[in-house]
Amino acid sequence: MYNPSSISAPPPPYELHRTTYPHPRQAQRTKGISSLPIHVIHKILSFTLDLRATPSKFWSDPEEERVRRIWALFRGLRGVDRVFWLVSTSILRAMYLESYLSHIRPDYSSDPFPYESSHLDEPTSTPDQDDDFVKSKSVYQGRGRETAVFDRYIAVKVGQELRLVESSLSEEGEAVEEIFKRLQPSARIEDLLLTLPSHFIVPFPSSNSPMPQRGFPLPQSHLSVTLTPTWAQLYLHSNPVASGKRGSKELVVEVRRIGTLEGTTKRIEDGLDDIYRRLVPWGGRVQ
Repeated sequence: MYNPSSISAPPPPYELHRTTYPHPRQAQRTKGISSLPIHVIHKILSFTLDLRATPSKFWSDPEEERVRRIWALFRGLRGVDRVFWLVSTSILRAMYLESYLSHIRPDYSSDPFPYESSHLDEPTSTPDQDDDFVKSKSVYQGRGRETAVFDRYIAVKVGQELRLVESSLSEEGEAVEEIFKRLQPSARIEDLLLTLPSHFIVPFPSSNSPMPQRGFPLPQSHLSVTLTPTWAQLYLHSNPVASGKRGSKELVVEVRRIGTLEGTTKRIEDGLDDIYRRLVPWGGRVQ
């Protein structure tokens, strides 16, 4: 019971009991499903698409259920974390690879995986690295230009299939045609640029020159190719093309196209050689 003297009395002494907490980096992290071996995660996610392995009572139409499961993998499971994104994307690429290659023009070449584009075996972290460092690494890092086009094709096809099961009146549109008419040939040539001599093209700009300068060697990460029915134009961008950041771009050379993509790449090499030997000005046209 309170009285005036007890209210005015000083509070009882407070003793701080120190509790020793481990350093955040030393604290044991809770392991989730993403810590399982990659092949196990791949098997689990593959089972989500298998109607016999994981039967459902919610759908009466097997085709609609198949399409909606693919959509769930594409839109839902890929967004869990980096490992789920890589494994889910690997499954989707395997499913749609044959369909993608069937659209390539007979006189064009294709390589959706020009170099290593998915690193499934990288460690989640090291004692000297923070989790934020690993999470900040883009899942698109190291992806080839045609690999990006292939992923775009997968996104278009998954969306088309979903709309088709929702309504038989759904139309496919021109997205697929645009991919193989414009994007795939340009992306293939951009990947082939890395086959040119190193005094013309290097993968990335030098560390002491983050912004590409007018001169050789040109960083392939900052180059793009635009195709018209007659000409192929090589552009140098101020920002990496894969970053999607807007910036300035400058025409390096314009060459006349020939039948194959490899042949057009060779014409670009000849044009760069003419610029290198000062036979053609920077941004010039080579017949």
